[in-house]
Amino acid sequence: MKLEGKVALVTGGGTGIGKAITLEYAREGADVAISSRNMKNLVNVCKEVEDMGRRSMAVVADVCIKEQVDNMVNNVIDKFGQIDILVNNSGTSRMKPIMEFTEKDWDIVIDTNLKGVFLCTQSVAKHMVKRKYGKIINISSTSSLGAIVNGQSAYCSSKFGVNGFTKACALEFGPYGINVNAIAPGRIMTALVYSSRTEDKVKEFMEVGIASSVLGRLGVTEDIAHLALFLASDDASFITAEIIASNGGRTNLMGR
Repeated sequence: MKLEGKVALVTGGGTGIGKAITLEYAREGADVAISSRNMKNLVNVCKEVEDMGRRSMAVVADVCIKEQVDNMVNNVIDKFGQIDILVNNSGTSRMKPIMEFTEKDWDIVIDTNLKGVFLCTQSVAKHMVKRKYGKIINISSTSSLGAIVNGQSAYCSSKFGVNGFTKACALEFGPYGINVNAIAPGRIMTALVYSSRTEDKVKEFMEVGIASSVLGRLGVTEDIAHLALFLASDDASFITAEIIASNGGRTNLMGR
């Protein structure tokens, strides 16, 4: 097993990509703590982890609030003694034209997708630096690589920021044996796709995604989980500061 004896913390671990990563890590031997603002989702995933014979922990926390983040990290370390892997997966989106974006909408997206990554990384990295070991994996987006559609100004801005933050962290934490990378998923069918779009926009999302993929399909959450497993394992010990796309070969990104 690739993660035997490791402890992972996955934010937004109750649904979608976060849930898939959590279960993938548990299958490979890790104990996993998951956080969200919704305890119901967390409890169900924790049961699945425990059914595999691994330890789990559910923590309700808002990644935008420093006090809650620090409490979350301290509680995980109190229970498991360490955090070897951090997956910054919590995210949100608002689909609006720039001229219709409110300051509140903008702040919600930037705070969740970028500030949350900063706060969680800062809190966990303090412990990783002391142990001179760690794997930090940030969930970015293909939207940060140039595949921008109307209505995603805040989302794209936040994910561009995640990419830059990933590289800055890799530079600062590298001397302490900490690998920091980001995954840029393409069009993956998750609850966020449905919650941030009308029915017609969801249909368009799927059609465009299939048409612009050289593999001719949309992604599934397991596609991202497999990559997250590789980056969390020692198989990727010489990989850091990378933004790795998993998007089926998006034709509208070729040559960029």
